[in-house]
Amino acid sequence: MYDKKIWLWLSLHFGACNTIYNKLFSHFGSAEAIYDCDDADVDLIDWLDNGQKRKLLDKNLDHAQEIIEWCDYYGVQIVTPSDDNYPYPLRAIKDYPAALYCKGKLPDFENELCISVVGTRSLTVEGQRNAYNLGFGLAKGGAIVVSGMAKGIDGVAQKGALYAGGASVAVLGCGIDVVYPKEHYALMEKLMRVGAVITEYPPHTPPNGYNFPLRNRIISALSVATVVVEADLDSGALITARRALEQGKDLFSFPGPVNSFASKGTNQLIKDGAKPATEAIDVLEQYMDKYPNINLSASKERPVIKRENKDKANTAPSELLSKASSLFRKKSNAQKEVEKVVERFDTSTLNENEKIVYNSMEFDKPTSLEFLSKLDFSVSELASIITMLEIKGAVQSAPGGFYIKK
Repeated sequence: MYDKKIWLWLSLHFGACNTIYNKLFSHFGSAEAIYDCDDADVDLIDWLDNGQKRKLLDKNLDHAQEIIEWCDYYGVQIVTPSDDNYPYPLRAIKDYPAALYCKGKLPDFENELCISVVGTRSLTVEGQRNAYNLGFGLAKGGAIVVSGMAKGIDGVAQKGALYAGGASVAVLGCGIDVVYPKEHYALMEKLMRVGAVITEYPPHTPPNGYNFPLRNRIISALSVATVVVEADLDSGALITARRALEQGKDLFSFPGPVNSFASKGTNQLIKDGAKPATEAIDVLEQYMDKYPNINLSASKERPVIKRENKDKANTAPSELLSKASSLFRKKSNAQKEVEKVVERFDTSTLNENEKIVYNSMEFDKPTSLEFLSKLDFSVSELASIITMLEIKGAVQSAPGGFYIKK
């Protein structure tokens, strides 16, 4: 428990996606030695800046202890690099998380075939069908689907895996107690029962736009291969694809119509060397020798979807929340704030960069990311700004990679 508290202390000081944990552990040899370092020790490390040195010399563990008590109360497991059940593949990346918050059952990532399925939030009807069938087929064939539980391709693929009776792992870009998007209450509840939901962000962390590109490295690292189903050239899914290649993982891409904005990214990936895949068997047959439980015949099955009652299909968020009450006994203040800003948009809540993007759009006229890319922002900055505008309710995504000003 002492090591766990120290890793939490480190994660609270240095945040997500930081190579400093790997460097510190390599230098000192243990979490306890990192915590016990003094002024003389840190002064000898020339790659630490003054701010990092001050953080290492701040030995207050109160916040870490509060988080441990909160997680104990709500049944959230904390997994750190000192634990035997820390996901094996994460140990291989330099920017591994110092702590993971988990709800559900973690797979044996070393011995079970995990495939990540990612793509755009602004999916087409065809993309929705392909993602669902792919998630279903992978699960039927014996794989575990890893994704981000995001709106669009991610969530649809995970729903397909669960419908097949398989397991799935969601990697969040927010705290374990914050459901984002809010319409995925029911999905998150089921994932916690038959799969797992994990995050490196402490409880109550809101879904800030810059969190999502950072968490993508975990999605790719946990998986033997990544499949991008539908993505435009500016999609965050391409960040996951790039990280997969950097980590030495296999990359598959679902080809799409050449004139479809939503397929420009996936088609480009194939041009750049990604393996084309149009069904689960295209992926699974690559790993039969290493994973004997793979069932190629079962992966060819197609889901038989029962038509949902119209009222059920349009269940109000409040009803979804009551159905998902088993997630946590009460919502955190952060979750209430997220719901509040999503439902009641006020332009005064926008920062300067968000106002620039928002003001460049026209009411009732869909705006493409390609158009917004003409603004003076990098791709990652624009993705973060658009995500925050969606969270705040300023814009709404539309099929084909477009956004509508509200």
